[in-house]
Formats: sequence, C-alpha cells, structure tokens
Amino acid sequence: MAEVIHLKDNNCGVTKKIKTETQYDDLSAIANITVEELIKKNPDVLVFPQSLEISEDKIEELEVLHLSGTRNKLQECNLKTGNLMGFIGYGTTKITITSRFAKNAETKDDYFLHYLLQKVLSLNIVDMKYSATNKGEFDLLIYMFPTLLKKACAQGLVKQYKTFFRNDANIKGTIDINRHIQKNILFNGNVAYKNRSYTSDNSITELVRHTIEYIKTKPVGEAILSNDYETIECVRIIQEATPDYSKNDLQKIVAKNTRQFVHPFYTEYIPLQKLCLQILRHEKMNYSQNKNEAYGILFDGAWLWEEYLATILTGKELGFIHPKNKAKSGGICVYNGNPRYPDFYKGKQTSPEFMKGNFVLDAKYKHLEGSMNRDDLHQLITYMHILPSENGAFIYPLDKDLKENLSKPREIKGYGGSVWTIGVKIPQDCNSLKVFAGKMKDSELNVKKILGNELCMKYYPG
Repeated sequence: MAEVIHLKDNNCGVTKKIKTETQYDDLSAIANITVEELIKKNPDVLVFPQSLEISEDKIEELEVLHLSGTRNKLQECNLKTGNLMGFIGYGTTKITITSRFAKNAETKDDYFLHYLLQKVLSLNIVDMKYSATNKGEFDLLIYMFPTLLKKACAQGLVKQYKTFFRNDANIKGTIDINRHIQKNILFNGNVAYKNRSYTSDNSITELVRHTIEYIKTKPVGEAILSNDYETIECVRIIQEATPDYSKNDLQKIVAKNTRQFVHPFYTEYIPLQKLCLQILRHEKMNYSQNKNEAYGILFDGAWLWEEYLATILTGKELGFIHPKNKAKSGGICVYNGNPRYPDFYKGKQTSPEFMKGNFVLDAKYKHLEGSMNRDDLHQLITYMHILPSENGAFIYPLDKDLKENLSKPREIKGYGGSVWTIGVKIPQDCNSLKVFAGKMKDSELNVKKILGNELCMKYYPG
C-alpha cells in the first residue's frame, strides 16, 4: 500500500517533512527535475496541457516538487510545490497536490479544482455526489476521458493486423488441424482456422472499450459518457468497432498495452492509451508495472485558470478574444510577421486616438493583492501599447474576503491608460460541489459586471 503525502499547490499550508529513507528515495526520483524531463523518463505521467508549447508560462521548465535536504538528515528535509495540481506516485510513495483553495489537503474537498476542470472540459455534472475519499483522484482521471476520446476518434479508428481464431463454415485462412480435431470431432459443418486481418478490433480499441465499460460501473460514469452528443457518438463507434469484446479479456488487453502505442498519424491515441491504463489500474494504487517509473496525472494551475476564464470572457457578452499560440491564431503583431499572444484582449490594432474601449487582460494564477510583478507589468503595458488599449488588468483567483475585488487604477504615462487588478472571489467553507458551483456563478457575474460598465463608471464617472 502506497504511503500518501498530502500537499497544496504553491507551497500553501504546512511544509511536509520527510519521514523515512525509502520515502526520500522515492521522492528523489521525481523531485527537482523539470516537467519536460519527468515526462521523458516516465511515460505513465500525464501532464495537462499536453502540448507544453501552447503556453507562454514555460510549463516544461516547472518542477513538480522541490525536495531540499539530504538523506542522512531527514529532519531537515522538506517539500515545496508550484502551480501543478493532481497526483503523482513513485515506488511506495504517493503525493496528492490539491489547489490552495481546498480547506484541507488531506480531506480532499478540492471543489475549486474539480469545478475548473468541469468548466474547461464542458462537463455538466455539478450535481454529482463529490467524494472526500481517494475516489476524488479517480474523478480527475475520468474527467479527462471524454476529451481524449474525442480527440482520438477525430483521427479515425486505429487499424492493426490481428490474428483471429475462427471456427465456422466461412473458411478464410489457414486450417488449424489440432484445434479442428478438438472442436469438431464429428463433422458439423464448421472448420477451425486462423487468419490475419487488418482490423479496427485490436488491442488499442479493445483497451478503450474496456475503459468505457469500467467507467459505466461508477456513480458518475453514465453522466461522463453521455455528457454531449460527440461523446455519445465516440462511445458508439468504439463499441461497434470491438465485436470481439469480452470482459474476461481485461488482463490480457492491459498486458498487450504495456508498451506505448506509437504511430505517426494516430498521435492522439498515445495519451488516451496512458489514461485508459491509469483508469483500469487505479484501484490497485499502482498504475505503472515498472517500480522504477512514476505515474499520475497533473494539471498546470496557470493553464487551467486561463482556460476557465476563457469560458467567461469570450463570446458575445464580453467579446474578448483568447489567442491560440499553438494554432497561431488571434495574435497581435509587434511588427510584420512577429505576432504576440496576450491571454485576452478586445479591440483592433489602430492609431492611439482609437484606444478607448480596447482592453487587455492577463490571467494570473497567483496572489496579487497589493503587488504586481515587474516583468508581468512590463509585458501587460507592452500589449497595451501595441494594441493600443486604454485599459489593462491582471485577473486572478481571490481567496481573501476583501470588500473590493477591483483595485484602484495605476495611471500610465505616455499614451496614457490604466492598469488594474481584478480578483475573482473563490467561495470558502462550502459543504458540497453544488453549493460551491452556485457561489462561483455569483463571482462570475460580478466579473462580467466589472468588465462591462462598472469599471469605467466607478473611476471615470461621466
């Protein structure tokens, strides 16, 4: 049984001490190395966003954990965390990292992380009975399943050569004499034979099918698999593509998938295969058959916060644009052929006299009460100058009960303009995910009100 260490992101809460030398050795294998290096060494670790280059926060350079101290002085050792949340394990040690908004890292009442995931992944299951046990980790795994399934199915069904052992009258292959004698001692019209065919009913699609059937047995399984039409259609396609499915073949299918699937076209099946294996092995608390490899699923808080804000800010109501770095869309040009990608903006690049009404927003998953990082401030002002924009703001999650979640403006010289901080109030002391979601709706309405008319009317009446 794995020993569990409970932490919060960004080193919030009590810094954990290392108890044993074995624990130190396990942690040493995954601490003090970058995300990019961790993924290369440990294929069973899933990190989101999967494409690290889509973020300007340099996720690939982050450390999951920072371990200080030496093995022979355990009392002086401790762990520090950053923006990454989720769980990761190695050997007999397992680490869960909740958001800093969870009341207690050990009870796992992390409504904030679960709410953000459901919003980003468009899952409508806030009525689920949230579990305060380690099943909360299983929820993280199955939340991701529809998204990865849809991405994989968009590339088509994987086809591979597979040997089929048949016993019927439609002979298409090599007759298997020994099996024929065993099964057809008296002539009954059937012949035992085997053939090799290029088919979509193979170890990869069978693994996905087993995962679908397993998820169906869980309390929120049906809600996850029927969340939207596209998910329902993908489930149907997998079911129809695997007519030889048998629940008794589970261990055999898992064993066939221990080697990572690699294909130059079906690239989206690689993370789906990893996720399926983790889901199917979850209850054993050991997702990797190799004791010298890490396992787990991690989410970058900065990426998740930005994608969550996109669900609020984009669209007709507020009209913000959310540029896509990877897709090279929505950027603003510093000069010809060199676009930059602010988190959110609205307005068009034009002359300074038309800057009124333009707005640049920078999403920050950090504490900003009373302070602004110099580099962040310089970047925001640069975007405001290029657009050009009258208003720029940092928007961040606020866990303190402040009367004002909108700061006073800081005036910029030159072209002019103002810089603000906008805190999105994160509800505290909620006893269920449903209650938390209801209060978050109020916070979201407040942000929309601020970014609508209230901001300018408050500080520039008339």
